[in-house]
Amino acid sequence: MDLNGDAGAKRKRSSITTPAERPVKHLRPESSALTPGDSTPANGTVYDVEDDEDASRLLPVGPAQADSPEWQATIEEVVKSVVSIHFCQTCSFDTELSMSSQATGFVVDAENGYILTNRHVVCPGPFWGYCIFDNHEECDVRPVYRDPVHDFGILKFDPKAIRYMKLRELKLQPDAAKVGSEIRVVGNDAGEKLSILSGVISRLDRNAPEYGDGYSDFNTNYIQAAAAASGGSSGSPAGGRADGAATDYFLPLDRPLRALECIRRGEPVTRGTIQTQWILKPFDECRRLGLTPEWEATVRKAAPTETSMLVNGELLTQFIRLDDILDS
Repeated sequence: MDLNGDAGAKRKRSSITTPAERPVKHLRPESSALTPGDSTPANGTVYDVEDDEDASRLLPVGPAQADSPEWQATIEEVVKSVVSIHFCQTCSFDTELSMSSQATGFVVDAENGYILTNRHVVCPGPFWGYCIFDNHEECDVRPVYRDPVHDFGILKFDPKAIRYMKLRELKLQPDAAKVGSEIRVVGNDAGEKLSILSGVISRLDRNAPEYGDGYSDFNTNYIQAAAAASGGSSGSPAGGRADGAATDYFLPLDRPLRALECIRRGEPVTRGTIQTQWILKPFDECRRLGLTPEWEATVRKAAPTETSMLVNGELLTQFIRLDDILDS
């Protein structure tokens, strides 16, 4: 799928009736005039009078256009890497409540057994969970890494526990996401074992979505694509290889890729901080906030493909001393 998770119109079926219930057939002579709403051909063809008032609005629906052979081949390979995750956090801990739920993940390292999924799946407290592969094999998973800021986490399973299917992994390609690219979200949407939803990438510079109370990602941009995903798709890969994870806003994979490489090398996932929280603002809004034309020209020259600037959401005028915090 290109997470560097996936209809045609439904045709109304007429109800089955007995011979006694069928509408009476009428034959209109050639010379008779059409009555309002009469669509009978002028050659006297036999027709049925429908009692359903909605019948006049029904149009013939042709077969849905199938995906291209390239998409079909891609999806066939991708589903072998996608897993349905069933997990339980036995007690409330940190910012998460006790819960039992389902989500989606996908194998990013078949040799070591690493699965990439969402942050809330890798619970901070006591965790119990297992994953189900495409061939219905199950195996236990355990937490390996839960990012403190961004919405991703990594689980680990024993590759030797999967005996009847060759494990496949998806390569993370952060640079593969392009505006206008068609994607498929392959995952465990709405509790289904496998669902494939389609969408198109519309933005690459969307601010992290706000989910109300509880955790929301920050200090990163998201990919926006209308895929109509719902609960259960958390952690789904999106596209033909992998360029996102979750809902209709998808997390770019540059940070998950760095964390995975550190874990593979047996190193801690280090991170720095600028001690602030920023948001993306377009240049026209930045000018209204005080950005001078000279600074805009300088930034546009240095980064000609960018359309926004980093803006501090709240100006910090003072800091609390560490000893004041410890003494409070």
